Amino acid sequence: MEYEDVLRQYLGEFGRYQKLAAVLIVLVGPSVGATMFAQAFVAATPRHHCRIYQNDSTATYGHPSERLTFSVPMEKVEDTWKYSSCLMYSGTDGRSAWNNQTVTCIHGWEYDQTVYHSTIVTEYDLVCGRHWLKELGQSIFMLGVSAGGLISGLTSDRFGRRPTVLACIVLQLTAGLTAAFVKNYVTFLILRLLVGGAANGVFYTGLTLAMEVVGSSKRNAVGMTISLSWSVGIVFLGGLAYFLRDWWTLQLALALMSVPHLTYFWLLPESPRWLLSNNRAKKAKISIQKAAKMNKVTIPDDVSDKVTKPKEKEPGEKSKKYSLIDLFRGPNLRTITITMSAVWFATVAVYFALVIGSADLAGDPYLNFVLSSLLEIGLCLVSLVAMEKWGRRPVVGGFLFLTGAACLAVVATPEERQNVIRYISLFGRCAIGVTFATLSVYTPEVFPTVVRTMGLGVANMSSRVGGILSPFVSLLADVWPPLPMLVFGLLSTLGGAAVFRLPETFGIPLPDTLEDAENLGRKQKTEIDKTEKRSESEGDHDNFSYIGPAVVSGDVSQNNDFFNQT
Repeated sequence: MEYEDVLRQYLGEFGRYQKLAAVLIVLVGPSVGATMFAQAFVAATPRHHCRIYQNDSTATYGHPSERLTFSVPMEKVEDTWKYSSCLMYSGTDGRSAWNNQTVTCIHGWEYDQTVYHSTIVTEYDLVCGRHWLKELGQSIFMLGVSAGGLISGLTSDRFGRRPTVLACIVLQLTAGLTAAFVKNYVTFLILRLLVGGAANGVFYTGLTLAMEVVGSSKRNAVGMTISLSWSVGIVFLGGLAYFLRDWWTLQLALALMSVPHLTYFWLLPESPRWLLSNNRAKKAKISIQKAAKMNKVTIPDDVSDKVTKPKEKEPGEKSKKYSLIDLFRGPNLRTITITMSAVWFATVAVYFALVIGSADLAGDPYLNFVLSSLLEIGLCLVSLVAMEKWGRRPVVGGFLFLTGAACLAVVATPEERQNVIRYISLFGRCAIGVTFATLSVYTPEVFPTVVRTMGLGVANMSSRVGGILSPFVSLLADVWPPLPMLVFGLLSTLGGAAVFRLPETFGIPLPDTLEDAENLGRKQKTEIDKTEKRSESEGDHDNFSYIGPAVVSGDVSQNNDFFNQT
């Protein structure tokens, strides 16, 4: 008898126990989503120009136009003449404009405080020749996210989902609080690296836990609700940043969002599926009995004993310890691991490029960001409906193709048609949003329980490599403005083609063992169809009477025979 059978026939696929676990993980989403996109405001670059005199204060942006005219040259930016951000006329006092010779800013910069009071950029002058340090900061954050996904995957599959989530919550809180008060850019980057790793670990390990405790019919709804909570956090970030215009107060507020999650030390359950897969029969039995009590159902002792019975070992055999190598042993699982990693790489590289850039569009950056985030919520709902109708693989592959087509269409559109480019870019941003939301649900389903978060961590690590490279791909616009969109278009198209090497998981129970993963998409679907046909022909439904999520049977032995057959 399998845990999936207990869910369907006794415990219930979505009772109070499963709802508690799902809600706790949903409540983690907003803090993680806000943390992941904080760079859009914490490291925003305001308008700036050279400070004219050494003793000028940056508290007031600008000078009388006469002084600027003789001190700072004009340059054409997107068909508009503006004062140069990085050059001034030669002469230490800025008054030697008659020779028309320019130099880089001698006395530093002055920043416009109309939109942003202070950011990491203004704190450490990350502009002009130092602007690459800002992009380095985002890449280091992504490096932390990548490492966090891999490390949390290893610890989650080895030590459990619950302890990994709790450790990540504590790390996210402490590193985030410290980052708000440091006065050194290198230290800030190190702390942001830790925050990124912890945020990624708590979200995807929690997502795995939630999807493991619910039944197959509820995975879509639970997975997409958790993704939706991520999007709610992005919306919240836009509103919070509007009221907190200083980077350190915003960073402090984001860190404090993790404080309520400390209650998870008492509330968060462990995944019974993980306990069973790792042969921890005693703890699994206690967990299932606790779940039955919360769901107000009764599981017969012989059924409970049978599902939690320890696996028999050969004399002298030790408990199996799984490692990253197991993800590449079997041909099917190896294909899944490599392909899913490639798809995540392409998706995240394009996703972060399009979403982070939404705050840099013309108009109010806060409003742009919030509207873009509200769009993200709608895309999660579109993804849910699409998955229910077409499954996982067609949705991920199809919307990646649409994203690629949109990016390539931008390249082909004349530069003067800015309105057309804006609408096409918005369409591509919507398509990649649906892809990202669907992948969050699809990925845990293709890996077996014994290495699920490890596989998710590897795919996630590959995705963050895309996130690390994404800002630098954007710098290719200095070579040729459409070049970044060309690269993103090709990445999306190749990723969409790769998806169709993956198995479809819609309506199929989660694989638990490495053997299950090798048969994923073939054997399980065939057995389910045979079981359903056999149940109908033998009249198995007459032996059961359903009361809510539980099943009461007049003949327990018949129930056991049924499960032995399945």
